[in-house]
Amino acid sequence: MIVFDGTRGDTQPYLLAAKALMKADFDVMVTGPGDAGQMAQEFQVPFTRSRLSAQKVFADPEMAKEFATDDVTKVLGALDKKKDEFLTESSREKDLEALCTLIQEWKPDLILAGAVLLALVIMVSKVHRVPVVSFTLAHGRVCKTLKPMYMPDWLPKFMWWPLWRVLVFAMARSEFKQSGPTLSKLLGVPMAQLRCTANEMSRYLSANATFLSIIATSPAVHGDLPQDFNGNNVQIGALMMPLAEEQGINSFGSEEVQAMQEFLDSGSAPVYFGFGSIICHTSKFMTLLCLRALRLTGERGILCRGWSTMCLDDLQGEADEEDLKAYCHEKVLFVDKAPHGWLFPKCQVVVHHGGAGTLHASARSGRPTLIAQIFGDQPAHAVLVNERGFGLSLKSMPKATPLELADTIRKCINTPSIHAKAKEVAEQMKKEDASARLVEVIKDYMESHIRTGNHMKTLEELEQKKGGCLAGCCACSGSSGASSSNY
Repeated sequence: MIVFDGTRGDTQPYLLAAKALMKADFDVMVTGPGDAGQMAQEFQVPFTRSRLSAQKVFADPEMAKEFATDDVTKVLGALDKKKDEFLTESSREKDLEALCTLIQEWKPDLILAGAVLLALVIMVSKVHRVPVVSFTLAHGRVCKTLKPMYMPDWLPKFMWWPLWRVLVFAMARSEFKQSGPTLSKLLGVPMAQLRCTANEMSRYLSANATFLSIIATSPAVHGDLPQDFNGNNVQIGALMMPLAEEQGINSFGSEEVQAMQEFLDSGSAPVYFGFGSIICHTSKFMTLLCLRALRLTGERGILCRGWSTMCLDDLQGEADEEDLKAYCHEKVLFVDKAPHGWLFPKCQVVVHHGGAGTLHASARSGRPTLIAQIFGDQPAHAVLVNERGFGLSLKSMPKATPLELADTIRKCINTPSIHAKAKEVAEQMKKEDASARLVEVIKDYMESHIRTGNHMKTLEELEQKKGGCLAGCCACSGSSGASSSNY
């Protein structure tokens, strides 16, 4: 069973993982946010809703204002507040009941849990006694070599490990506060029995993980895992839709491919703009920023709305309304969705928010990447693109000006070293096969740790010690039967 939460960019890799495992003769069930259901149907993957649809939260106008503040604390607080607005007590209970019932009736041999829901899955698995491993789309976990997500660049390195501990503690505490009372009622156990601690989280999400911890990132893009990550942390590559299959799926804009092809045939290669599930300030702000920057460059462009409503109506009332409309009539195409694998290689530059899925797609295209960072893992990806040399980034999309964006687009177009590095990274990515690697890792773990009972035996030993010392430290991890594995 694969359990996850997140936006469309999170949905795709988890569904691709399910498809790969199904082709390898595993029985697979995926459960997550309601708006993942349509893509799951198109992928022909069994799916059950157990979370609020992410689009309801992320596309809300109030969230767009918070994304523009450049204040992580405010954004995270607003996300929790917005979820509470949409989730009544009965609907929250309904979603938790769906997850508990699914696990109880479907009886999975192994649960692959995304980072956002890891604490919840650990809580439920305490009652149903199902083995759990983490399955994440980023390197972030308790360690000394990576800066914690959301933390400022000036943070001293000696603070990284303790702050990662604080972060996983906050994740576990928040989930227990939100879900604990309802789970206690649904599962018929005291809340104290369900509590998930930072120590328990670190068994699954740390550099010294006790259990298998799968990381779906591309070595060509992100580099290899840091040296302090033990053998239980396994980097499989980026899970991406095969190019040949992408165009036939409506979730990837199959209905708009003909219009895009006609636009591509009518002139020079365009600049792509798309910001996925994120709306910064307003859709109008994004439209004006992109079009004014594009007009300054003189290039053609494709604007992909994603979850925004970017369109020509956003130009109404602006001093340059008529000029921009004339420019769009000649050189711009608006689309709702786009097949990234097919479209990106045909563009001059790929401008996006820096989400994990779009980052991998732009890197695979061999074209320069330009990240307009907004939130979450996007600032880290912006740093990565600059360091790896296959693109550039803006310091902040909320504060960006058309001139700044235009200048950065020109640099991407006119810098030979960026083009050379982009092609090099794309060639390296062609050698990766994340789906095959995932199947290999899961098959091995099923044989060595699930069917033998070693996973649950290790867990029971840790439970008897009541968590022992700080789980995730070298001594604790080294004592477990799973920690010495190398996949």
